[in-house]
Amino acid sequence: MATYVNPGSAQAGAHGTIYREVSPEQLAVEQQLVDNVVASFDACQDPRLQELMTSLVKHLHAFIREVRLTEEEWGTAIDFLTRAGHITDEVRQEFILLSDTLGASMQTINVNNQAYQGATEATVFGPFFVEDSPAIELGDDLAFGAPGEPCWVEGTVTDTDGTPLAGALIEVWEADEDGLYDVQYEAGKRAGRAHLFSAPDGGYRFWGLTPTPYPIPDDGPVGKMLDAVGR
Repeated sequence: MATYVNPGSAQAGAHGTIYREVSPEQLAVEQQLVDNVVASFDACQDPRLQELMTSLVKHLHAFIREVRLTEEEWGTAIDFLTRAGHITDEVRQEFILLSDTLGASMQTINVNNQAYQGATEATVFGPFFVEDSPAIELGDDLAFGAPGEPCWVEGTVTDTDGTPLAGALIEVWEADEDGLYDVQYEAGKRAGRAHLFSAPDGGYRFWGLTPTPYPIPDDGPVGKMLDAVGR
């Protein structure tokens, strides 16, 4: 919840933010708007949808009021989202990239996948996952001609008690030696990407590419945002 101060008593907030001086009359006007918008969802027949929308409104307005967002800044934000929409297509998802860079993707995974014994931690798919990847057999090569140093990968899928799991779906997608995924070249290209299933003993094995460092796509609005904030 945002904190506000009366005239003559400006102070630093929890994160060092200096909350501007706002008169009681102005605070009342702003709060009335929040109340009105929240009340506009009273007739919603879906309790969960109502909870999501009213909470979103409250948090969004709290942010606007806390930082005293300017009209120009809000316009810039709208333009940013518009450009993110324009660059998004069936193989590139700029909004997932934005979600990832803000930590929202990982936090959503965290709250939906509780830590359990020694199970592998859940994590994000990232912006380069594509449905319907090619199927390969155990021991096959998923590079499909992508440049890079060949790499043999093998392992075993088990439950938390160590019991091997047969038929587990294993999705693999990776960048080539230039740090680029197949979808960054052209639509429909498939290389360095495939899926396979674990054997009866839970084992899996395949040829891939030795992993290399790779950057996120920086030619869109998210890349420009990260550059602007020094990340």
